[in-house]
Amino acid sequence: MKLRVSNDPIMVATVEALGANPTVVAFTELYSSLQTGVVDGAEQPITNYQSNAFQEVAPNLILDGHQMGAVQVIITDDAWNNKLTEAQRECVLEASQYASDFNAQIAEENENAVLDELRAAGVNVVDVEDKTPWQEACKDVIAEYSADNADLYQAILDLAQ
Repeated sequence: MKLRVSNDPIMVATVEALGANPTVVAFTELYSSLQTGVVDGAEQPITNYQSNAFQEVAPNLILDGHQMGAVQVIITDDAWNNKLTEAQRECVLEASQYASDFNAQIAEENENAVLDELRAAGVNVVDVEDKTPWQEACKDVIAEYSADNADLYQAILDLAQ
């Protein structure tokens, strides 16, 4: 299978580890690439899949959980350390946790609503129950690309638990 990837070495390596052929295609070309067989599939967030009408040319959606979305709140060291009091930093952290939890809730609700709409429209939605073979296939890619940040990678894994 030829799977669309962006020009990202981690995605290329992941697709190769899964036994497919990574094919770099610009996002703006994806619909026509699926339609004409330039690629057989692509990795997309569920809402992108629906909003770009990919179900018209790729009516199978596999839920394998291969990526975890992340939104970051960033602040400079100077602002964090020198412009905020300890109480303000605590408020920022508390508000960030609240926003994170709320975002996760509404994202899941929205995703479930989209999945219901896609199923009703005839999309074959496949929920991968046992992700172990997928994880095993990608473990070397993960090890290679997270080696310099093993502690950070573990912290991310711990968040997903």
